[in-house]
Amino acid sequence: MLSIQMMPASNPKLDELLITSQLAPSHLYEIAREVDLVAIAIMAMTQLDRVALQQVARDLELDSIVSGWVENWPSNRNTYRSSIDIQLLRALVIILHHLAREHHSLLRRNISYWQKTNQYHQLPLQSPSLADYIGNFITMYQTRFGADNRESFETLTETALNLLIDLLFYSSPNGHQRLWNALLQRAARFARGEASPTDNPAT
Repeated sequence: MLSIQMMPASNPKLDELLITSQLAPSHLYEIAREVDLVAIAIMAMTQLDRVALQQVARDLELDSIVSGWVENWPSNRNTYRSSIDIQLLRALVIILHHLAREHHSLLRRNISYWQKTNQYHQLPLQSPSLADYIGNFITMYQTRFGADNRESFETLTETALNLLIDLLFYSSPNGHQRLWNALLQRAARFARGEASPTDNPAT
C-alpha cells in the first residue's frame, strides 16, 4: 500500500496533490521531465517570459518553492537536477494548471486551427498561429533538453500538438489533480519499463 505524506503548503491546492513516499529519485526525475514538457508547451503557446512566470508564482504564493527553477528557465534542465523534490513538482503543477486555465480560450482556438488544417488536408505549419507555437516549442525544447537530442522535426511537431490537447484537459477546474495523477501514473509505468521518454504525460 502507498503511504501518504502531507507537507506544509504555501498554496491550499498543494494539499490536494497526494504524495507517495515510495517515489525513487529516478521517478522524481522522470516526473520532472514531463513537467518540463508541459511547461514548454504552455510557455511556447502564450509566449510568456521568465518575468511573467515569476509573477504568476508570486501571485500563487509559490515563489519560495519554485524560485530556483524559474530563475533557470528555460536553460538546460541539468542545472537544477540536484534540487528536484516533490514539493517543487507539486508547486509547478499548480502553476501550470493556473496558466492553462488562464489561457483556455487560446488553447481551444489553436486546437480549432489544428482541426481545420486536418479537415482541409493541410500541414499545421500552414496556420500562422500553429507555426509560431511549433517553432517556439522546438526552440525551447532544444534549449531545455539540449540541441543534440535525436528527435526529428516531425516527432517534436507531433509532441507539441498532442500537448495542446493535454493542456486543454488540464485547464479544467480540477486540472491540477488530473495532471498530477497522470504524472504519477506515468512514473509508475516508467518504473515498470512500460513508458518511453517520448510519451506524453496524459497518455
